[in-house]
Amino acid sequence: MSRSSIKYIDRTYIYGQQIMQETVTNPVIYGRFPKVINTKSPIEKINKLLSSVLLLLVLLSLVSYYFVSDGQRTMNSLTREIVALSNENIELQNKIDNLHSFNRVDSIIKGNSTLDTAKKVIEIPAVNVVSVPKLKPIPVNYNWSIGY
Repeated sequence: MSRSSIKYIDRTYIYGQQIMQETVTNPVIYGRFPKVINTKSPIEKINKLLSSVLLLLVLLSLVSYYFVSDGQRTMNSLTREIVALSNENIELQNKIDNLHSFNRVDSIIKGNSTLDTAKKVIEIPAVNVVSVPKLKPIPVNYNWSIGY
């Protein structure tokens, strides 16, 4: 067994395909080394801070998008109601104008006494109608055709 073919993994070495558990009796380096180092680098702290700020900004943009779309939906419904009320107002204004014109005509007619009911009856003698002499009928004998 050569040293180049042996790989040490925490008191376990792999030789070929076999895994053998043995204690290491002849270590190269002596000392007590902790397995996990709990020091965070400043770059990791900055990355964590920036990712949390990015997450907050994404959530803020989602909330603002919801309110903007809700406002747009409200504005669209109000616009439809305004158009419907405007059309109804136009129809009612036309009816009012029509009624005003009839009212104007009625006030003019009632202002003139010529169309009031008669207060006394006037009798007129009958008119003698002269009879009109009858003419001879004209013969309908034409010798022509249309277009010639």
